[in-house]
Amino acid sequence: MELIVVMVILTVAILPLALVQTRSNRSVFDSGQYTEAVQIAQLQMEAAKSQGFAGAAPDSGAVNVFQWRTQVNNISFGLNRVEVTVQWQEKARPRQVVISDLLSYR
Repeated sequence: MELIVVMVILTVAILPLALVQTRSNRSVFDSGQYTEAVQIAQLQMEAAKSQGFAGAAPDSGAVNVFQWRTQVNNISFGLNRVEVTVQWQEKARPRQVVISDLLSYR
């Protein structure tokens, strides 16, 4: 009888710890994917900006599970907005990161 009581107490104590561990593992994975998406967006932004004002052009591609798209829009004379969008699926939900910067003629 004492053994059964000890087993019940241990089960009640260990079950929440297992749930916390599972959730924390998932959070670490999700945060890793977000970080990778931001890195891809930054790399693509730098690639577009390195082409200069006249050379920056729309582009797209994929890296692992991430799809990226670069858009270049003229917003004023001598001023372009470069926007990089990275998309991926997380738990069957679409996720995305968008970064933008301005590129001037000068």
